[in-house]
Amino acid sequence: MLMPEDVRLEILSRLPVKSLMRLRCVCKSWYALIENPKFISKHLENFNDDNAYLIISYQVYDDAGHDNLTCLFKDKTLADISYDNIQRPILRTLLGPYDGIFCLCDDSLIFLWNPATKECRTLPNYSNFLPTCATFLYENAIFGLDHTSGDYKVVFICELWNEQIEAPYEHSHVAIYTSSTDSWRVSKGNVEWIPYDFKSHFKSTNLNGVFYWLVSKDDGDHSNIMLSFHISDEEFREIERPRIPYSSHESLGLFNNSVSLLHFDKSSHCIDIWLMSDLNWIQQFAIGPFLGVMSPRGIWKNNAVLMESDNGTLLLYDLIVEEVRDLGRFTRGTLGTAILTYCYKESLVRLKRVEDDRLSDPFDIPWHIIEDNQLDTTLFG
Repeated sequence: MLMPEDVRLEILSRLPVKSLMRLRCVCKSWYALIENPKFISKHLENFNDDNAYLIISYQVYDDAGHDNLTCLFKDKTLADISYDNIQRPILRTLLGPYDGIFCLCDDSLIFLWNPATKECRTLPNYSNFLPTCATFLYENAIFGLDHTSGDYKVVFICELWNEQIEAPYEHSHVAIYTSSTDSWRVSKGNVEWIPYDFKSHFKSTNLNGVFYWLVSKDDGDHSNIMLSFHISDEEFREIERPRIPYSSHESLGLFNNSVSLLHFDKSSHCIDIWLMSDLNWIQQFAIGPFLGVMSPRGIWKNNAVLMESDNGTLLLYDLIVEEVRDLGRFTRGTLGTAILTYCYKESLVRLKRVEDDRLSDPFDIPWHIIEDNQLDTTLFG
């Protein structure tokens, strides 16, 4: 008896990416099905692994400066992690994830990368859409999905120095990349001036086409607020934070499909987890005290909190069993380490251009992945 087509689709759409990549080889019809954009969207909706995969990026500081190091772990239990063979990439910025896609940036080098399908896509140079005779004073970048058009977008927010008059430009510059056109343009939104001091990566997140930051406002008082950027209409909006004292040791993330704020109080050594619902904040958890913890770093699998300790150790606190696990120490520089964590779910989202079936040569990318304690030289093969 043949399995009904709708039942087969439903079963396949709930399988892991690795299994589906193998099933493409069964026959031409299965290959066509798994490559079909409608099936990819259905899989994105049905496959749920609670952001079980983890990428860790950290900066090592010493007298010579700092290096960026990054590793990807495919062990969804984080039971056996070793950091002995972590390599040094040149790329300094990792954006995302969104739908299992990351954006890798370093000056003019920009790539989209799907670690599950091992595809990457080179983006055009965005600097051509910025004024001539300009150098960067500051830049911030975001990556996400425009839910109106279905396009993935990369947004660069820049403060520039005018070398001709030796003064900063009077307005901010925002360049936007759109995946369907494979091109950059200047933003159409309200970006005449962006009077905010953007924080680091762990003070930002994105959900449903909206990007969020914890920022301080350049208003003399340096008041701390939340700022949002709507990728569809390209507009900035201010949002109220929870009515709690500001802490430099806090982070933004996602928890059960809601924006979460993890607030660490250094005096009590406790972490409060706040969730945003309809622009209102609700305190969901109060955990701790945690002696020796420096800052929260994110939420893993919707049931555990990642934390960085004073000595560079990454800790995992299970919200269900209320236990702390030591995931290993990262500090390698004489002046310390800053740990960034990225939790994501795998997807089948393709990165090929419509008019060009070729992918970028992945070995041109200065990026190294460690899996099972070995350099995975077949990552993109």
